[in-house]
Amino acid sequence: MRFQIFAARTAFAALLLAVLAGIGAVAGVRLGLLTDKGGRTLMLPAVGLGLAALALALLWLRLALARNEGEGKRMGLIALVGALAFLYSPLLYVYYGYTALPIHDVTTDPGNPPQFVALAKINPANSRVFEGSRKIPYKGEQVTVAYALHEEYPLLTKPHVGLLISPQKAFWRSHSAVQKLGWTIVDFSEKDLRIEAIDKSLWFGRISDIVIRVRPAGSIGVRVDLRAESRDGEFDHGRNAARIKAFFREFKF
Repeated sequence: MRFQIFAARTAFAALLLAVLAGIGAVAGVRLGLLTDKGGRTLMLPAVGLGLAALALALLWLRLALARNEGEGKRMGLIALVGALAFLYSPLLYVYYGYTALPIHDVTTDPGNPPQFVALAKINPANSRVFEGSRKIPYKGEQVTVAYALHEEYPLLTKPHVGLLISPQKAFWRSHSAVQKLGWTIVDFSEKDLRIEAIDKSLWFGRISDIVIRVRPAGSIGVRVDLRAESRDGEFDHGRNAARIKAFFREFKF
């Protein structure tokens, strides 16, 4: 019974330390006290403590069920639920790091991607040139970024075309979708049928630049294309593709 209480208390303590380390990493990056790399480095022991909290909480649960005793249940249950909640985001980030395409720039039109205008004046760490011909590993082969995008995201790279709608109406519907998604609009031009916006990641506030291009398609149609590029970092862990998917869930012709 004493070991059961010890497991619950230790799990709870490990969770508290994990949360404090995580808060320190996020706050440090957000306040400019740590670099992005420094924040990620500090998150490593935070995740390790979170895993320890989860393991100890599961041990407490096993002992509690085996003995049919609820000693330490408050701290044990808090540690169990808290560790699962705390670990969800960083472990998902790691998962997508292994499964998502090793890219940082995603577009619905790899052959003719939308171009930044207002955001082109910013000089990010990543190039503004869409490297569609760059080779990356994909399913055991070396293929171009453009090919991998078509294969991995066929619903994104198919032409997004609407009929019997004016380009101006599609432009303002795009503008409305951006607002609903909570992206920050940096510039827009109804004349050029272009919208530029930014979005930040939840934890470290990593910035992705987004450009939306609307153009006529035939005599009675309109086509909408997007491009989302991370300002820094070699890989986006699937986040830019997720942003484009979210836009088309919100946008309707």
